[in-house]
Amino acid sequence: MKALLKCMMRSTSLLLVSFVLLSTISNNLYACGGGGSSPDGITLKLRGVSDLAEAIKLKATLQKNEAIKCANISPDKTEICVSILCPGAITEEQIIEAIKDAGHEASLPGYLTVKIDNIINESDVKKLRECLDELPGVTTSNIDFAAKEVTINYYEGWIRFARKIVKTLEDNGFRALVPIDTFIFETEGMAEVEAHDVRAYLLGIFGVSRSDVDLDTGEVNVSFYRGWTTKEKLIKTIEDRGNTKVKRDFVVSKTS
Repeated sequence: MKALLKCMMRSTSLLLVSFVLLSTISNNLYACGGGGSSPDGITLKLRGVSDLAEAIKLKATLQKNEAIKCANISPDKTEICVSILCPGAITEEQIIEAIKDAGHEASLPGYLTVKIDNIINESDVKKLRECLDELPGVTTSNIDFAAKEVTINYYEGWIRFARKIVKTLEDNGFRALVPIDTFIFETEGMAEVEAHDVRAYLLGIFGVSRSDVDLDTGEVNVSFYRGWTTKEKLIKTIEDRGNTKVKRDFVVSKTS
């Protein structure tokens, strides 16, 4: 009887240890340092990881790579954040390929569809793919020859400025038909040093091509590629960096 009780107690202890271990692993899969928008990390969309065991296995597999410091999988298993030793130690394409080799799917978190009106033949398609894929933080996910559209995945932490994508296309002879919208925000006014910060931080938003502040009128003029950022993000930046309030009723939309 004593032996049976001792055996039951040992089994219960092992179950408790296992539960604590799995809970600890689960809670920390996404808590390892680095990643996010830092220059030495990248966050990817993740698909095909169905349970905790697969997440742990994928994490361990990636961390065998000497260029990877830590791989963190979100609790819902839809994102993976990979911290690397230094920029350039491993490319996002190599990370995506490594995840694919492990039996899962990953992609860069953002995507854009750009219309290119002068794609004529398959040679153009190849050139288009090559010039875009050379950009850090950008991968070409699809080129629709019939619709003359290219869909790319991108990571803001690496590409940073949207106009670099457009300039790369133009430098390689492709005409990118991306409408530019302009918002004019009327604010409660700001000091010169705050206006300087607002201009700089607006230009740092992915998708913004131009920004200007008129100190006399309190107006903030922002041009951006349609669909590449949001009005809400622009307003928050203006209010946070300018220490002011945007009079939302005075927002005017222009298209060029």
